[in-house]
Amino acid sequence: MRISTQTIYETGGSRISELQVNLNKTQQQIAAGRRILTPSDDPIGSARALSISQSDAVNEQFSVNRKNATNTLSVAESVLGNVTTTMHNIKTLLVSAGNGTLSDQDRSYIANELQGNLDQLLGQANSTDGTEAYLFSGFNSTVAPYTKTQGGAQYNGDQGMRYLQVDTSRKIPLSEVGSAIFGNIRTSNGQFNVLPNPSNVGGVVATAAINVPTSANLTGNNYEVAFNGLGNSFTVTNKTTGVVVVPSTAFVNPHSVTVDGMTITLTNSPTPPGANDKFVIQPGNQNIFETLTDAINSLKLPATATAAKLELTASLNQANANLDKSLSNVLMARTNFGTSLREIDNLSSAGDGMSLIFKQELSGIQDLDYAKAISELNQNQVVLQAAQQSFVKTAALSLFSYIN
Repeated sequence: MRISTQTIYETGGSRISELQVNLNKTQQQIAAGRRILTPSDDPIGSARALSISQSDAVNEQFSVNRKNATNTLSVAESVLGNVTTTMHNIKTLLVSAGNGTLSDQDRSYIANELQGNLDQLLGQANSTDGTEAYLFSGFNSTVAPYTKTQGGAQYNGDQGMRYLQVDTSRKIPLSEVGSAIFGNIRTSNGQFNVLPNPSNVGGVVATAAINVPTSANLTGNNYEVAFNGLGNSFTVTNKTTGVVVVPSTAFVNPHSVTVDGMTITLTNSPTPPGANDKFVIQPGNQNIFETLTDAINSLKLPATATAAKLELTASLNQANANLDKSLSNVLMARTNFGTSLREIDNLSSAGDGMSLIFKQELSGIQDLDYAKAISELNQNQVVLQAAQQSFVKTAALSLFSYIN
């Protein structure tokens, strides 16, 4: 078979170029420390590596989310720890306020100290997570959960729960709704809590219910129904504001009056009301701020007469009972935070294990065997040098070289 000079040059140049490409590729692999530089090097391995890399990236993001959740929950748990301490101090003050040997002046000192604890508790309820996001306002993390009012405090947040994805199939709540922690104190099974005065001598019964057509007028304040010295007429006073909302009205059994979105009904059972009988009407669901405000107001009133002492005792007993319920809510929230933190620790351990597995799999697919690569590099160098030298000798075998 006749082989032309042009064929020799083309074949030799092509082969040398191919050997140079192989040598250059091996050098790049050694420099990068990777066996697969482009998908064409190993299509199946490249696809597998891409899938593992994506899974590892998602796992890393979950790890970041777990750290953020841990920070937020730790702050919330710490705040509730301070809330627990404050409530214990309040409990001590309420118990000491029930000492019958205290004077009105002594009780006023306790009331002032309770006011300081109330302000401290309100500040704790409005705590942030360190990034200016309020902990206990639900979805409205930019709005302070509670605003101080004349009757205690008003909740401004919503009932939404903020969650963060910390694993493929697990979302962790970042906090609790403020109304579930500092509110949710059931004082009655009904809509309102109606308390007869301990000094009542008559037989009249008072009830209260929401008046649906005027329910928009509900205030959430405390009210007092007070009969006159003859027991034949009554007034209704908003105790929170001190405003008389129903002036002196003759009592006719049964008697109903609608005021501020609620209907108050007075009924003989079976005897009529006595002289100076009273009833206090409170919301059936209170928050701790309203409870403490009521207790403070009671401690500021003179309590030298027997009837006044009975009212004070009843008020303190109710405040203690409400405080116990509120403390139970706080402890429940702390338990939930602790459970979430422990779960995050477990998920972090599992996530760290998965991260190690992903990296090992990627290493097995992508990483370079240096011993094998260096051997191939040396082999490619020898083959390239041999090809170059043989090409030079072959190219010299021409008719013109023979003539010369």
